[in-house]
Amino acid sequence: MIGIISVHVVLLAASTVLATALGAYAFRKRQEPGATAFVLLMAALANWSASYAIGLFTPPGPWRIFWMKMVWFSTGTIEVWLLLFALAYTGYDEFVTWRTVAGLLVVPTAVLVGILTNHFHQQFWVDHSFTVVGGLVIENPTWGVLFHAEVVYTYLLVAVASALFIRLIYKSDYLYTDQSALLLVGIAVPFFTNVVEVFLLNDVATIDPTPYAFTITGIAFAYALFHRQLFDLVPATRQLGRNAAISQLDAGVVIVDNANRIIYCNPVAEEVLDCAAAEAVGKEVELLVDRSRLDFETEDALAEIERHDRVYEVRASPITDRQDRRIGNTLVVHDITARRRRERRLTSQRDELKTANDLNAVLRGVNQALVSAHSRAEIERAVCERLSKSDLYRSARIADIPTWEGDADRWTVARDGRTNGNNSDSPDDPDDTDCPTRRGEQDVSVDDVGAPGPPAIDGEFDDEEGAEESARVVPDGTETSGTWSIVPVTFGRTVYGALGLYTERDTVSDRERSILGELGETVGHAFNAVETRKLLSGETVIDLELESTGNGDPLVAVTEELPCQLELRGVVPAREGGPVAYVTATGSDASAVHEAFAATADKVEIVRESDGETLLEWQVKEGPLGTAVEYGTNVTDARADGGRARYELSIASGFGVRTLMEQICRRDGETRVLSKVERDRALEQERALPSDQLDRLTDRQREAIEAAYHAGYFNWPRDSTAEEVAESLDITSATLHSHLRKAERSLLTELFDPDDGG
Repeated sequence: MIGIISVHVVLLAASTVLATALGAYAFRKRQEPGATAFVLLMAALANWSASYAIGLFTPPGPWRIFWMKMVWFSTGTIEVWLLLFALAYTGYDEFVTWRTVAGLLVVPTAVLVGILTNHFHQQFWVDHSFTVVGGLVIENPTWGVLFHAEVVYTYLLVAVASALFIRLIYKSDYLYTDQSALLLVGIAVPFFTNVVEVFLLNDVATIDPTPYAFTITGIAFAYALFHRQLFDLVPATRQLGRNAAISQLDAGVVIVDNANRIIYCNPVAEEVLDCAAAEAVGKEVELLVDRSRLDFETEDALAEIERHDRVYEVRASPITDRQDRRIGNTLVVHDITARRRRERRLTSQRDELKTANDLNAVLRGVNQALVSAHSRAEIERAVCERLSKSDLYRSARIADIPTWEGDADRWTVARDGRTNGNNSDSPDDPDDTDCPTRRGEQDVSVDDVGAPGPPAIDGEFDDEEGAEESARVVPDGTETSGTWSIVPVTFGRTVYGALGLYTERDTVSDRERSILGELGETVGHAFNAVETRKLLSGETVIDLELESTGNGDPLVAVTEELPCQLELRGVVPAREGGPVAYVTATGSDASAVHEAFAATADKVEIVRESDGETLLEWQVKEGPLGTAVEYGTNVTDARADGGRARYELSIASGFGVRTLMEQICRRDGETRVLSKVERDRALEQERALPSDQLDRLTDRQREAIEAAYHAGYFNWPRDSTAEEVAESLDITSATLHSHLRKAERSLLTELFDPDDGG
């Protein structure tokens, strides 16, 4: 008898210990899917085995009934924990909510209440007795209706849980076969022993074999835990990961059946379809893409669609069953808007670079033509012909500002490399030398070369902006036919006119705009060089006498404010920062003159003050003097007194007096021509130092020695130091000394050793 009792003790103790140990281990893994429900399941198994074991050795009476009821705390809930574990472990944790748990515990709660109150209604057991067999106290109840309802409920939940593990084997492509098989063994052994006890041994006072079977359950579950990585390779992670990959994928997923009806779509696809998934289900696939654009019979079919200013790529893949029969298609929708924009940007950059290279090649030819040009008309013709001959521009035209503004008609127009004629009036109109008045803008039209006319430039055309302007042209109300690029032709702050280039391209890149801006400056330099050459080599010159009364002229502004007289002593055409003028002031205090001058001019410095005369150094950018110097004229004299300034200029014949006056009037509208005289260039009187010796100096050497002379550097004591002269020229004092020594040597060589200077 003692041996039989020992067997019962060992088996039930082993079952209790195994369940407790497995529950404790699973508690450490409670963050894994299903681990929490597994802990509760093991706790229920351990309680069942321990309570049953204690009850077997408890004499009949109240305590024996107590331990019998303790068994039912596990028996009534074990099926709930098993089902929750199966749901969470196999990846259906969306069903494991507090509502689900509460619903599943309704029946177990009713059973437990029925057990505790059975003495009032006898619905759980009708009669209950205990029999002592071999020293073991065995219960022999007669079960009631509530018991049988609990049995049905338990078997139903166990069947569902088992089905989930069986389904896992097939759905995971047999990846979790070992785990699922061990779990099924651990469930099946106590299940079938319980079936035997309930249906075959119900009328016999015998041992309940179910808690003994838990030993097999513990062994199977332990093997699954420690040898098959039960909570390390959790199938729920795979299942949830697949679901998340579909629902949270950046790409839209649409599943259609063989009739091309939508049966599923993820949230991203809802945005593309512009409707909720519930509304999309059952509708035709045309809601997403036209079937004619996507061949569902082709493997990996591909199509592109546009929705709400975005571009999508739709890729179709067939869905087949295990018999390789097509049962539908999966459509994966990728947003490729960024990729398309990147491709367009790269294409635009490639085209832009090619255009820039082609344009640079054209400009090399333009530069070569500018070198050999001897007149402004030749420059205009060469520029227009070279540019229009290229494949970049259909038409090119150039004119001065009045023509662009509609106040004149001096066009040079070329198409396909051929000049269609120069409509320029004579640049000199002797009857129109005062400030011109604007007569209105031209309309955009189609001219004789077949390209839409360029838009007129308004009166606020910025003469300091080097970048070209672009305008889309719509001739006669039709679609946009191309783009006009308007390029200012400038030299310093002087605007000679504008170059218009017509292309059939819709846009002009910033790189091309920058290159064309440099072209405008190059053409402006060429214009200035031609006019300067005319001034130096022409046999006749035009003497102009101008009078300025506008406050925009610093000389006028100073003499209007102070009772002083200003006189120009000389101008050095320095390159950096603009030309430098030396002006003497008499009749007012030096500091007052400097303060008044500085109020209207950018950079003014006092060179010296002696005997009531002040010598000022002025970096000329303002007024008629600045415009005249930048335009390449020879300023022979300039004086100001009483709010009036008079200028005497010498201009090469054919220079374009009207053009010069237009530029001056753009900055100071209160300037007028007092006289204009054309004369033969006077023969230079022979001097000890021929003037052509100055021409032998470099531009920088001549600028340095003239600036030093006018600044009083050669006086004693010196009126200006080398550092001050260098600062006016924006160079270092060392560079100034170098230029002065070379210039002095060249001039002195001509004086003392003319044969060597040859």
